[in-house]
Amino acid sequence: MTDLNPETIARAQQGDEQATREIIEFLHRPVIATIYRFLGSRFQSEVEDIAQDIFMKIFRSIERFDPERGVKFTTWIFTFVRNHCFDVLKKKRLPSSSLSSRDEGEGQISLPDPAASEPVYKAENQELGLKIEEALEQLGEDQRMVFILREYEGLDYGSISRVTGVSEGTVKSRLHRAKESLRHRLAPYMRTGT
Repeated sequence: MTDLNPETIARAQQGDEQATREIIEFLHRPVIATIYRFLGSRFQSEVEDIAQDIFMKIFRSIERFDPERGVKFTTWIFTFVRNHCFDVLKKKRLPSSSLSSRDEGEGQISLPDPAASEPVYKAENQELGLKIEEALEQLGEDQRMVFILREYEGLDYGSISRVTGVSEGTVKSRLHRAKESLRHRLAPYMRTGT
């Protein structure tokens, strides 16, 4: 994910309303998508409110963002998203499980975005989208967040490490276990043609 223009961030830190709007417009889609993918459809009606709460926290704290620390602004933002999503889950006390990989091979998993579908495959994609959502919800919270940030939002390992507060090695391990778990759960729904 590309980062915002530093001048826009600096203007927002000085209270510029236009810069604030630009930041919201730039981040609205990835923030909403991450919230929805992480929390799942049970929170569908609350996603916009949750995003609004996150943006309010961000702009209350924006003057504390310091680009001199070497952290990208988007990484800083996703830290707010992660923390707030974990708080939402704690308040709702939703159970989640942590699934370990049985296989240590470095496999690749490629999941379509549940929101993207072409008309010809709409019903099939909707079913697959639901299965992906169900499989994501079965991941442990830490694995789910790492998977979403890497596979859907395109953050690099270093940025995910900063967002989650764990080492890059732990990020890679969580991502690997998440992919293995998703591969196992989604195997019946994935095409195996060459």
